[in-house]
Amino acid sequence: MPADDPACLVRAAAGCISWRGMVSDPSFAPAYRLRRGAPPMLGFLYDDRPAGEHWISHFLPTATSPPLAARDRQHRHALDSRHGLALFYTPRSHAHFLVCDLVTGEHWEIRADPKCYKIIWSNLLQEMHSLRENEQISCNASVLCAKDGCDHRDCHGGPFLVALVGSDVEGDTYMNHAAVYSSATREWSDVTSVEQENVIDGTGHSAVVGNTVYAPCVEDDSVVVYNTREKKLSVIAAPLEVEDQEQQPYLDLMGLEDGMLLFASVVKPRLYLWTMEAGPRGAAGWARRRVIELGPLLPLPVLEDKSDVSAVGFAEGVCVIFLKTRVGLYTMELSPGKGKKVHRGYINKVMPYMSFYTGAWGRLPASNVASRAVVDATTI
Repeated sequence: MPADDPACLVRAAAGCISWRGMVSDPSFAPAYRLRRGAPPMLGFLYDDRPAGEHWISHFLPTATSPPLAARDRQHRHALDSRHGLALFYTPRSHAHFLVCDLVTGEHWEIRADPKCYKIIWSNLLQEMHSLRENEQISCNASVLCAKDGCDHRDCHGGPFLVALVGSDVEGDTYMNHAAVYSSATREWSDVTSVEQENVIDGTGHSAVVGNTVYAPCVEDDSVVVYNTREKKLSVIAAPLEVEDQEQQPYLDLMGLEDGMLLFASVVKPRLYLWTMEAGPRGAAGWARRRVIELGPLLPLPVLEDKSDVSAVGFAEGVCVIFLKTRVGLYTMELSPGKGKKVHRGYINKVMPYMSFYTGAWGRLPASNVASRAVVDATTI
């Protein structure tokens, strides 16, 4: 029963009484998750804002059965997805942020402490004063499981953290700031600040190793490191190995692959991948480099067109990268190297939703006929 095919559990439960008993047994779900390793990708989040209208957060399922709470959300701006949780900015709500478990339907509203406002709405750019009016934020926001010793196969209901990393200017000094919210204490930490010229990319992907958050910068390939436990900020340089500096594109931080930071860039017709080993305290070292030919994976008109192709998302654990093109969004499996078109739109950021989705079923009806089996969609 493939982990990315939740409907197979429903079919198994409807097969006969004994199979339904197995699937309904409390010990089945933990064993099922442990055997499958990394959680599967059930779908992905992306945002859309038609001209003159409000933000809409969309969920596009990639599994056979979408999670119960996976739906389009009006006036929501998807920021991050990790460890079975999705993080949204909610500009028209009394709370600033919303964390959702799309499988169980649980959700938590979070109001930012006023001390975090300089992180959320930066004063670096002239147009930043209109961020609130445009229902946007300028910081990089991450959500992560805070359960000690968790392998992140079953994070449902556990404590979580929301980390904010941003930049602003104080006089003539450029500053990086960070703060973290704990669902266990329901409080924000004090703001950690450091003088630094690296400006945080508020729209880029972050990565998490243990309690450490890695946020990309705008104008170079540096990464700002925020240790949420020790409340410390530092900066590391991204790995760089290129023969012709003029051909070197901007490196995008994608996430983690095999415990290492993954960076991607596209110079048609190739996808370049860099990985950097990331330690729990922010130490890093270059690990390896890969080059993947896109010719067999993307349509020829896309490769011949002058418009850019760029990496806009990565599903950790299942090694699927998302590529944005002028004709739509493509997924590419890094191994064995398969490409597939999943959306016709022009999407700038994709946030894969990873989680196990198993069902709990109640007592069987009197008849043992599979077609008459009644399935309760309650999740565990």
